[in-house]
Amino acid sequence: MSRQKTPEIAKLESLFNRISIHHPFREEIANHLGRLSAGHFGESTADHYMKYLPGKSIQDIRLHDGIQPFQIDALLLSQKCLVILEVKNYKGELQFDLDHRKLIRMTEGKSEIFQDPFVQVELQKFQLQRWIQRSGFPSIPIYSFIVIANSNASLTFQGEDRNKRKRVLLVKQLPTHLTAFLEGFKGEDLWSDDYLNEFSAQIESEYTPYDSDVMKQYGISKGELIWGAPCPSCRLLGMIRRRDHWLCGRCGSKSKDAHLHLLRDHQLLIGDTITNAEFRKIAGVKTEYIARKLLNECCSPNFGRTRNRKYIIKLLF
Repeated sequence: MSRQKTPEIAKLESLFNRISIHHPFREEIANHLGRLSAGHFGESTADHYMKYLPGKSIQDIRLHDGIQPFQIDALLLSQKCLVILEVKNYKGELQFDLDHRKLIRMTEGKSEIFQDPFVQVELQKFQLQRWIQRSGFPSIPIYSFIVIANSNASLTFQGEDRNKRKRVLLVKQLPTHLTAFLEGFKGEDLWSDDYLNEFSAQIESEYTPYDSDVMKQYGISKGELIWGAPCPSCRLLGMIRRRDHWLCGRCGSKSKDAHLHLLRDHQLLIGDTITNAEFRKIAGVKTEYIARKLLNECCSPNFGRTRNRKYIIKLLF
């Protein structure tokens, strides 16, 4: 599975663009979106280097262990072991306090404490082992590494656990270090190619992306959203519908598909069904005929009759 923008990032982007610049939660939403986007960028960076590794890898895993969901950034598969990769896109000086199980980041003279990533991967290992057992696969050793994706990060360690030190890698070390690690395993294979293929297919079939309700999370109501078709040039909300295009009243730009971006935001923030009247209200379209024409082009099939007909929005993130 290739790395795609998560539904949560897409929803936060839509929410950020649809609230007032003076909204009390705007800065908090921007910070939340920034953290998630940085993490996604780091994971995508690691994906690039993982292409050089032997064997198969699976990115962006989210499964259920029978008690709760769990997520793994990337998993390397071999016939002798599995390797969990936990990717961190932190910048600054990263201090791994191995004795007190803390990760401290120093940036511009300020310190920030993060969850110990070793505790995180130990839990992931336990949950993956549980999922493997519940899925009927044979037991296989599972190892883990912490991958620092930001090239501007520097690493220091406090504590004598040399094994843990070896499990923290800069992203550019992935190809050489993990190739040597995997090639160092001797003895018989534990899983056949058929098992590996079945394992990969099972993970893909049970993949359940995290899909949060960001409106509820921040206590934002529908009435606080600013609607209108967005201008592709100046980002103004509220393009004017002409006979066969949208026109921006501020910069004069034209668009054929500005309503698709509007419907996408409605799908992400409100829901995937919409009526003609609801569309006219959020798009500023005056006539039922024009609204029906635009909706029929991108939102079929639909259900219901005439005035109360609901259109199903099916747009990609």
